[in-house]
This record gives sequence, C-alpha cells and structure tokens, in this order.
Amino acid sequence: MAQQDKLIPCGPSLTFLGLVLKFVLDPIAMTIGSIAVGLRGDVVRVAIIQAAVPQSITSFMFAKEYGLHPDVLSTAVIIGMLISVPLIILFYVGLQGL
Repeated sequence: MAQQDKLIPCGPSLTFLGLVLKFVLDPIAMTIGSIAVGLRGDVVRVAIIQAAVPQSITSFMFAKEYGLHPDVLSTAVIIGMLISVPLIILFYVGLQGL
C-alpha cells in the first residue's frame, strides 16, 4: 500500500461505497444475523463491534496477489484504520443502552 501514488487511488465514489458497506451495512447485517440465531446481551454487542473492525492487511495482500482490485481494498484498509477507532467507540457507547 505504501507504494501507491495516492492515499485514495480508487476515487471518492468507491471509497464512500466501501465505507458505507463496512461501517453501516456490516453492523446491520451482524445484528440481524445475531438476533436470528438467538444471541442476546453482551454477545450481540461484541459481534456488532467486531463487524465494524476495519479490513486487515492480509486481505489486501491476497487481493494484490490474485489481482482482485487491490487499489480498492488498500483504500478500504487505509481509510478504515483512520476512522475505525472513533466509530468503534461510538458503537460501543451507543450499544450500552441495549
């Protein structure tokens, strides 16, 4: 990822789509799935927060190795790392009321 010319090589629209998928739809899908299988309480909260954790470097390495849009995934990794900590804290605080 450090070899790229730009911080966001895939453009703003794909970046925004990736952020929405990761930080909005992933927690929603995890909530629905957790409730569907009967999870309750702290287990659901942990599962939702885990869904908001950013992509790993390993997923970028596989994408680069197999030529599967590594520029998009590198953007997801970089931007995800930058904004994930505040968002995860907000998820944690917001889920305290459940």
